[in-house]
Amino acid sequence: MVNLAIAYPLLLVALTAVAIYVQVTSSTLSLPISTGTSVLTIILPFLAAANVFYTPLLQLFLKKKVNSAALQQLTPVALQVIQGVLTVVLATLAAERFVPGQLLECSLEGTWMRMWKAHDGRAIERIQDAFNCCGLRSTKDRDWPRLQCSSLYPARHNSCLVPWRTSMQRTAGLEFAVAVAVGILQLIHLALFRLRNSGGARARGGYRRLVQSVGADPRQGLLENGVAEAADADEGHGAAGEDAANGNHRDYGTVEDGPNHRLEPSGLGEEGNNWR
Repeated sequence: MVNLAIAYPLLLVALTAVAIYVQVTSSTLSLPISTGTSVLTIILPFLAAANVFYTPLLQLFLKKKVNSAALQQLTPVALQVIQGVLTVVLATLAAERFVPGQLLECSLEGTWMRMWKAHDGRAIERIQDAFNCCGLRSTKDRDWPRLQCSSLYPARHNSCLVPWRTSMQRTAGLEFAVAVAVGILQLIHLALFRLRNSGGARARGGYRRLVQSVGADPRQGLLENGVAEAADADEGHGAAGEDAANGNHRDYGTVEDGPNHRLEPSGLGEEGNNWR
């Protein structure tokens, strides 16, 4: 079985590396992915690691330093809620970017137009060089250098929209995968944590019930009965001794002081050995 103590950190490191790749690719190709969301995607695995490894330490610290029981219970829950909300938001935003549709087309069109109007030739050339293309929708559509890309690079016969859109979808898909993977790891952690706590509680409760029903009451009952019987026997012997000294005789164990009949085995055959 895979050791979770080793697999979990390795998965988080791998997810962090993928998130960094998303940020670098988005910056290099000027993809319409917000820098804030890509940075939060990088932070998300670290937040998940903090919730897993440092939440128990935080609980111990709060128990020692904070007297409020509500604060001790709400602080770890608040961290999990923050991680869950951040995961859902990032996954939703990433899904909007890699799903084909008018929103994706408009996002790419708007980003290219802003670079063209801002005369950001370096950003446009990085895209054209990465995909060996010129222009957005055609080789002469807002290319860089303006209306010179095709003449400077005769081997480039394709526009940049299709490969740029494909790169956008792949990068956004990786961002979505990171968010979903962190969310799944969070659910697994919460399930294991709850299972461990509920199992320990059931074990402790079962042990208490076992002690109360089997260990405590019967023993106390047996001890109390034994002490009571011993006390009665001592009193009976003392009373019998006094009666013998006074010449009196009493038959105990019978109804209305009748004769004390005693039943004994006959001793015949092998059955007599069982009574001896």
